[in-house]
Amino acid sequence: MRALVFIGSERVNSYTAALGRAIGDALGSAGMAPETVHAGGPEAADPAGLLDRIARADAVVLVSPVYHGGYSALLKAVLDRLPGDAFADKPVAVAANGSGPRTGNVVCDQLRTVARAMGAWVVPTQTAGCPDDFRTVGGTPVGPGAELAERCELIAGQLLRLGTAFRTPAGV
Repeated sequence: MRALVFIGSERVNSYTAALGRAIGDALGSAGMAPETVHAGGPEAADPAGLLDRIARADAVVLVSPVYHGGYSALLKAVLDRLPGDAFADKPVAVAANGSGPRTGNVVCDQLRTVARAMGAWVVPTQTAGCPDDFRTVGGTPVGPGAELAERCELIAGQLLRLGTAFRTPAGV
């Protein structure tokens, strides 16, 4: 099974990107094949190619930094170029990274609303991280702490279960 992880940050070494990698690692450990799309990268510039990647994915993850209480304009620009049903019958997870322990919850709620508007089945668990949730080396995040890793594993498990359910033909 494939999972597409959208990272709404331009910086490859940002905490948001580290959160996306942590979720991707948890997806890999759960048996899924994660693929990452950076909203500011060339892979996100082609809406048709991106739509094809979404269609091939069994699950999607939207990860954003918190900017002034909202999700990133970079991620919004990518999502705005997609058709309104781009996530139809797709399991989607949402995650955000902010400056403090609960600042990402509002952004997760915003992304949850957007994903549902695009036809997604949003999994119950969301992850709102902050710098304290990561192990760092020289100020650069190198991996999630134990609690964040556990939340990422919960998301991966929910995406796997829902993705499996959507792949199974009705009546089986």
